[in-house]
Amino acid sequence: MDNTKIFDTLDRKIEKLLGRLKSLEQDNDKLKGDLAAARKAEKDASESRNSVERLERDQGAVRERLERLIASLEAAEKG
Repeated sequence: MDNTKIFDTLDRKIEKLLGRLKSLEQDNDKLKGDLAAARKAEKDASESRNSVERLERDQGAVRERLERLIASLEAAEKG
């Protein structure tokens, strides 16, 4: 094999490796973006879950107060 063929072969392999490197860098950038989006979605879900829990507690407190008021009204009607 003469030097020209050896260098052509090496050149093709290097070009192929550079193409693969570029592809992997693009995949890495995409995955970083996906990870950032997933982390944001997780944070948003956590905030939503906390809001729902707070609203459920508030609803329970309102229900208890209404039940006490109804019981007081019923007692007043009987008395």
